[in-house]
Amino acid sequence: MSSSASAAAPGGAHDAPPSSATNRTAPVEREACAAVRAEEPGPGARGGAARPAAAARRGGASPAGAARRAAAGRARGDGAPRALPRTLLHVDIDAFFAAIEQQRNPHLRGRPVIVGAGVIASCSYEARRFGLRAGMPLSEARRLCPEAVILDGHAQVYRCFAEAIFERCRRVAPAIETYLDEAYCDLTGTERLHGDLIAAVGALKDDVRAATGLTVTCGIGPNRMLAKLIGKTVKPDGLARIEARDADAFLVDRPIEQLAGVGHAYARTLRSMNLRTVGELRALSAEVLERLFGANGRLLYERCRGRDTAPVLEREIPLTISRETSFHRDTADRVEMEGMLEYLVGRACRASRELGIAPRTVAVHLRYADGESVDQARSLRLPSHTDPVVLELALALLGKLFTRRVALHGLGVTLSGFERAAGDQGSLFDEREAGRRAALYRAFDGVREAYGHGVLKSGRALHLQGRLEEDRHGFVLRTPSLTK
Repeated sequence: MSSSASAAAPGGAHDAPPSSATNRTAPVEREACAAVRAEEPGPGARGGAARPAAAARRGGASPAGAARRAAAGRARGDGAPRALPRTLLHVDIDAFFAAIEQQRNPHLRGRPVIVGAGVIASCSYEARRFGLRAGMPLSEARRLCPEAVILDGHAQVYRCFAEAIFERCRRVAPAIETYLDEAYCDLTGTERLHGDLIAAVGALKDDVRAATGLTVTCGIGPNRMLAKLIGKTVKPDGLARIEARDADAFLVDRPIEQLAGVGHAYARTLRSMNLRTVGELRALSAEVLERLFGANGRLLYERCRGRDTAPVLEREIPLTISRETSFHRDTADRVEMEGMLEYLVGRACRASRELGIAPRTVAVHLRYADGESVDQARSLRLPSHTDPVVLELALALLGKLFTRRVALHGLGVTLSGFERAAGDQGSLFDEREAGRRAALYRAFDGVREAYGHGVLKSGRALHLQGRLEEDRHGFVLRTPSLTK
């Protein structure tokens, strides 16, 4: 199971000079945003643009719409309409896990807070002043900051906070793509609806803070990469915008590690070639980068020049659903491992049923106490989101994977290869049993929706009672590392 947050210290937008028409990369003062919101909206700020994109497309396909496009093209002298320049918003929840823990427990505010098991998954900005960062081993974190408060985390709670924030993002953007603690929002063509986008995003930040107590950092740019990069310059609680014309000057001197797609391995390779900045990377041709990094080389060639055409994709069906945890104590107890696996499978299958989808592929991954990880995936005969069907395969995979005489530190299950659920299928002889089983789990889901997931436990998961703390969400599990 996983998620992320933080207690954001004031800064970013508050202390920076206001942006100007000639420098849209500068941080934007929240006071300036408030002043903009107080002004009367310009022509077209109301009405016209409130029409959904689908309706606009229908109008564009009509003879009247075609005439309007032709007229617009003739006005420009090119005879064809031009695509609107892209405007993307990146929303990043500041120090996600740690900020939520500080919000839930006021005694933690202003103190260095770490959430993680084995390594830091998230830490507050108070902890970061001591040099702590995500992915750092907890042993090193304790040495650098002995007074830090270390918490296991509450993954279910984090998801609730994230969804509350993403729901507010959906109110301002027609398309939004969400991840653990961040979202990309496509604002292209919404200026007539929102007026000044800086003011609209400032209002979004205020709405998030009022509803959740958390802060978010927002970056606005002509593509995903630039929107995220400009936001990083004003963390935490910042707001900044970069225009396409300013991208070259903004990128050229940035460290190579800040370029999207450049991880630790790529950075080592590039630095060994004495390439330290994004501007210096431009010395390599697309062919050379492709020979070095394969298909990703072509992407790096485009991105170091400020170009990123990746769209914002709002998937109705996720690529994967995973649930994982670190054990509170490393274990080699088969009963505890199988009980935890059954619990995680139940959580994943419930999420699958709620979306009306059924996985065809089940993967189990183990993390040993010495740091070694193994995983394996297999396909079901027919797609199914019913707990016993998925669990049978997951237990078989666990039996194949757990072969070393080393205790387990973490365990997880991932469902993928989704299809629209059509109910469990089987032979004529077990069709009635499949129907009963589907009805049973629909009833389970209804009870858990009303009273919390933790109200019902079954099978091997019962062996976890008394070993783990519980709340209405179920067993309180340790949040795994976010750096995987």
